[in-house]
Amino acid sequence: MVNDAAPDVFASLWLAVTGDVVPVRPLSAADARLRALLRSADLAVGNLETPLTTATARADKAATLRAHPDRVAEVTALGFDLVTLANNHHLDYGVEGMRDTRAALRAAGVDAVGSGETAAEALRTVVRSTRAGDVAVIGLCSALPPGFAATEDRPGIAPLRVLQQVSIDPSIAAEQPGAAPYVHTQAYAPDLEAACAEIRRVRDEVTLVVVAVHWGVPHGFAATSYGVLAEYQRPAAHRLVDSGADLVVGHHPHVVHPIERYGDGLIAYSIGNYLFHGWSSLSGAARADGPIAGQPFPLQIPAAPYQNPFGSAANEESVVLVVELPDPGSGRLTVDFVPTVMVDGEPVLPGPERAAAVLQRLVEPALPTWDHGATPALAHCSDLVPGTTVGRVSVERRR
Repeated sequence: MVNDAAPDVFASLWLAVTGDVVPVRPLSAADARLRALLRSADLAVGNLETPLTTATARADKAATLRAHPDRVAEVTALGFDLVTLANNHHLDYGVEGMRDTRAALRAAGVDAVGSGETAAEALRTVVRSTRAGDVAVIGLCSALPPGFAATEDRPGIAPLRVLQQVSIDPSIAAEQPGAAPYVHTQAYAPDLEAACAEIRRVRDEVTLVVVAVHWGVPHGFAATSYGVLAEYQRPAAHRLVDSGADLVVGHHPHVVHPIERYGDGLIAYSIGNYLFHGWSSLSGAARADGPIAGQPFPLQIPAAPYQNPFGSAANEESVVLVVELPDPGSGRLTVDFVPTVMVDGEPVLPGPERAAAVLQRLVEPALPTWDHGATPALAHCSDLVPGTTVGRVSVERRR
């Protein structure tokens, strides 16, 4: 029998946030300690990256995901209290799939953000009471297939759209034919301001504001010369923090990206795949340590014959962002990063060596100092989860 009893040390947990969650079958390998960790937190948040529906009208896009509404049982079994639905798969089976998903979550007592019948509803913050005060959560998405963004008169997800412009340097193009052009990106100002306004609306009424953002470039789809982040991400994240966000937590690249300390906030640009049933089918990988050279991408992309980048071991890694109960005498937050590795698509705690390698992705490559933001130092500790290594950052808040 699996023992999900929470260790005494978990009593100090306040908030837990995970990356992508795609449950399509009953749980089998998920580490009981991780389930206990999420249940011990006052509030556990994840990115539910599949609709829960029996709808059959599939969206016209490269990859579509779907799980039966009964799989909401796995969402609750994993320990989630709230999920963000603002991602590029929520409307894979249309508005019917969106409504089925929201209904299944509501019946199971799981809150949802980032999705709604109108843009205002999709953007609306959910506030949950905790031992240390109210926590507000908002969900946004920059990875937007056509028609997925909610508007005043169309259901969908809360958008943070991105303007894109391709630049080709003539001298480089002539000397390096076939080199990737540079893609300049900028967050669409009205969407960003709408998100910032919602943060400002709740900021003074709550103790903590968390923004979950589905954004960035999935692993392997950007030229290595770009760096790990798209150009729009740091300016947009800084605006969200300036407006009152304490934590900005990202997902969509399917790997762990570096963190950033900026102002009164902490930004985790991507925290990876937490649970993704069927990932081995998507990656098409014969081995867990890397893709097969020249392997075709297993999706319907007729115009762009990409090689499949999803077989990397990095795609199996994730971190759970954990905030401990704050010290009543100060505004300091202790933020821990608990490393996980997927086995058969489900999260387990790795040993110290693999854990240290996962945590290294949070600080390397270090983000260059920009606009007073930079990658902070990460301390390693073993007192939160015995048997593995956990990364720790202290965040001083002035507000």
